Amino acid sequence: MFILRSVHVLLIFITNFKNMTKKIIIFSLVSVLWLSQVAKAEIKAGPLTLTPGILFQSAYVGEFTGATTNRTQPTYGADINIAHNSGVYIYSAVKKLKNYPDASSIASYGTFDWEWCNSLGLAKSLNSINLDASYENCYVDKKTEENTGSVYLRASYDLNKQTTIGAAYVKDLTGPAKYGSTPVRDVLEDAYKAYISHDLGLAKATVTYGQSDNFTEFYTLGLNKEFLGVNFDLTYWNVSAENFVNSTQPKLYDRELAVLSVKKTF
Repeated sequence: MFILRSVHVLLIFITNFKNMTKKIIIFSLVSVLWLSQVAKAEIKAGPLTLTPGILFQSAYVGEFTGATTNRTQPTYGADINIAHNSGVYIYSAVKKLKNYPDASSIASYGTFDWEWCNSLGLAKSLNSINLDASYENCYVDKKTEENTGSVYLRASYDLNKQTTIGAAYVKDLTGPAKYGSTPVRDVLEDAYKAYISHDLGLAKATVTYGQSDNFTEFYTLGLNKEFLGVNFDLTYWNVSAENFVNSTQPKLYDRELAVLSVKKTF
């Protein structure tokens, strides 16, 4: 039922995509036409490989939570990955976004207009096993002007040329939010996800399950395709906040939505 429902929602999203705002349509079309003329080319500098890119998302969604209070405002930005032959890498991304469109959230948190995240990591591959460990620091443009720190652990295994399984874990080192009184519970201190992806030929399909401590649980179904040098990803999210200990706010996070992501690396 989940897969059928997911496919149904994705088809509805594709059919109604023409009704999205003119800003998104114009941005997407211009990006495809312009970027398709640019060949992908990594920049080599001795043992270093530099890979800059630009990106666009139809909505901002947390990778490990599915949380967003925004269904309509697009997100766009630029990133760069600097990798050493040893596997050590530095990744930096700046995103322009508007994650709090309602008046009450703006009053509490600000407009959250942008974020800047930087990671230091190590990626290694052994036969069909891929491992990645990194530390990420994000400057979040909110009224509190937060700096957040997180540790990420990721692993994947190639079952064959078409199919990959993987899992990831993130730990918030900043200090998780606390809710409730009997007892007080940490929220978002730990989050997990597991996935399986399969190359269908025309596109790669990925199914993901994830959850975060005392907060959200989610399922996703995504299709990914590179076309004319541009990577397109269309993902359906089904997010539940039934386990959120702040019982007055689950309506802000319970949702179903489809997110279109477009990225070009140079």
